[in-house]
Amino acid sequence: MVLTGKINWIEGVIVTLGTLLTSIGSSVAADIPPAKSIVTPAPALEAWTFTLAPYVWMPSLDGSSTVKGRTTDVDVSFVDILDHTKIPKDLFGVMAYFEARNGRASLFADLLYLKVGLNGDMTRSRGVDAVNASVGASAGLKIEMVIAEVAAAYEIAKWGSTGAPGSGAAIDLYGGVRGWWQKADASLNLGGTVNVGDLTFNPDRTLTASGSVSWLDPLVGVRLRQQFAPGMDLVISGDVGGFGAGSKFSWQALAAFNYKLFVRNNITWSGMIGYKALHVDYSEGSGLTRYEYNMTMHGPILGLTARF
Repeated sequence: MVLTGKINWIEGVIVTLGTLLTSIGSSVAADIPPAKSIVTPAPALEAWTFTLAPYVWMPSLDGSSTVKGRTTDVDVSFVDILDHTKIPKDLFGVMAYFEARNGRASLFADLLYLKVGLNGDMTRSRGVDAVNASVGASAGLKIEMVIAEVAAAYEIAKWGSTGAPGSGAAIDLYGGVRGWWQKADASLNLGGTVNVGDLTFNPDRTLTASGSVSWLDPLVGVRLRQQFAPGMDLVISGDVGGFGAGSKFSWQALAAFNYKLFVRNNITWSGMIGYKALHVDYSEGSGLTRYEYNMTMHGPILGLTARF
């Protein structure tokens, strides 16, 4: 009897302790936050964005062009070119800009075809040692060119809104190449004796010197992208190139302002207005084989930008 009572007492103690431990464990478990999952989601991939901007460039020309030893000086505004040329026979151009961006990196291309015909009222001819300078005034100059620029850019700095919501700015560094193909025809009035060389006589008593060249320039530049508000942004860029690899030296400067017009089919359409200047100093050959293009082309640009 005594043994049975002790056993019952021990069992009661064990049951009591079990109940107490169970209560304490439940309370502690309730206070412990659930463990975080050890599986972390993969980072979201940056989305590609694309920009396509066909545009019109209206350049003035300031410099000189030398074809087969004969140099023609040019200093003419785009308004004068419009007044003295026939469109599209003597004035025609096709231009477009394309950019693909992913996060901080981007690739862009700028393609341009331009044909400009200048009459003798807009040019002045001068000779070189290898060509007799007694030829009369220039009868005109026709220039046809293709310029293709391809570059890669990387965002090195960015800062957020300091005013209007959605504003901010970023700076890109970029590098690439600019390829040129160019053909020039210089017409000269016959006003006296001339060392003809390989110039071509025309029925109207003029001489024509023709030549074409192509070259490739490396380039490096910097670009500022400033967004004033959603749908309003400004791009300012500048680069230098050539360095004797193709041309002696070249530089380009651009400022373009975009204003959102409308959105359709997930494509944002914006109007673009700006100013572009491009200078190049290229030469090859000597004497009657001399070809040189030392020119600054500058003027307003108008275009339509599509972002998607």
